[in-house]
Amino acid sequence: MEISIEFDAETIIGKLNELRKVQLPMAASIALNQTAFRIREELQAGAKATFNDPVPFTLNAFLYKKATPTNLEAIVFIRDDAPKGNAPSRYLAPHIYGGLAYRTRFQKSLSRTPDPSPLGLGNAVLAPNRIMAPTQSPRGVSFTSRGKMSPGQYEQINTYIQNTDSTRTASTGRRTARAAGTRYFYMNQAMVDERRNLRSSKPGIFMVRGGRSPLMRVMTEIALPTYTTKFRFFEIGTRTATVEFPRLFLQQKFL
Repeated sequence: MEISIEFDAETIIGKLNELRKVQLPMAASIALNQTAFRIREELQAGAKATFNDPVPFTLNAFLYKKATPTNLEAIVFIRDDAPKGNAPSRYLAPHIYGGLAYRTRFQKSLSRTPDPSPLGLGNAVLAPNRIMAPTQSPRGVSFTSRGKMSPGQYEQINTYIQNTDSTRTASTGRRTARAAGTRYFYMNQAMVDERRNLRSSKPGIFMVRGGRSPLMRVMTEIALPTYTTKFRFFEIGTRTATVEFPRLFLQQKFL
């Protein structure tokens, strides 16, 4: 996923004197790099206009490879690595091309975690076409300043679900939580159907706190969303390059 901005100097250099043959590629490379920087700025602005309060990690994921006088091509691209998270190029792809939402590391981990309940029939917590979505209720959810579930709570949930017998925790409810602090557990569809006091009949992840805290739903299992194209990555790049490169190139003092 990248945008290339190229300048073909060969057809022009042949008609110039030796001094200009040196100056022209240098001027073109400077203009290309300035154009790439402008595209990066426009992509950041486009992301802010398209997405609801995108995090700095996403906004800083638009990068570019500089042109040189001997390689007159600048490339703007989206970061494809994230040692401690999800690669921006992958989670932005469905918004650029359309298609199924990207399943984050958290979702993939749950898809590899066996449902400990006998009612789960040996299936994983998450099927390949399902995800866990945080509830919007303030009860039980630790929100960041941007109104999203905190990374720390995602990690707590993932660790607890992988290492806890959620069937035992769910069946004993508040009694086992009194002296144990916060507990998370997964309730599949069969388990949810057995409980008549839940506001939602969908499976999900629940939390109980020590003492007499009530059962709190923190995540709900839903179908994997499908997105239409809404982030015009290539259009922004092409439009900006078309406008900016000629202007920036003519500003260079090479003649």
